[in-house]
Amino acid sequence: MSTTLLRDFHRADRELPAGVPPHRPPAAERGMEHVRPEVPDDETPTYLHPAVVATAAAGYAWMLFVFWIVFAGYGYMGLSLIIATMISAVMLGLLIGCGGYARDVTPWQRPWRSFQVFLSGEVEVWGGRMSGREAFIQLAGMSWCLAALATAFAITIALSRP
Repeated sequence: MSTTLLRDFHRADRELPAGVPPHRPPAAERGMEHVRPEVPDDETPTYLHPAVVATAAAGYAWMLFVFWIVFAGYGYMGLSLIIATMISAVMLGLLIGCGGYARDVTPWQRPWRSFQVFLSGEVEVWGGRMSGREAFIQLAGMSWCLAALATAFAITIALSRP
């Protein structure tokens, strides 16, 4: 763009027709930019606890680690492991990014809920709410069942190789 066009563009941005108020976003008080809003005492936190996300991610990482130990260096398995690692990295990134930091999306979610309170409380999911214990069993249980299955496969394959 030429400087004339840029100058005209910015001038048009400042000049408003009569009777049209300019848009000015509300400014926060100095020093109050990062203060969380007050949460009513009856508002129950519904975010996923970071320990659940870490436990689930550790189970998937263990499964991938075992597969690398068992199958690395056997023909085309290296290519399969690289593809599985890339898929798992995306999955783990989404699990950590969306699950671990989801509470920061809504301003009323308090980050100080203990793990025991999480287990006895509720988690908000897309279809509604479920108990924290069920969420923990579904997320961490599935990943560690896969890790146990991968370990069983590794033991079986290691014992069957000459």
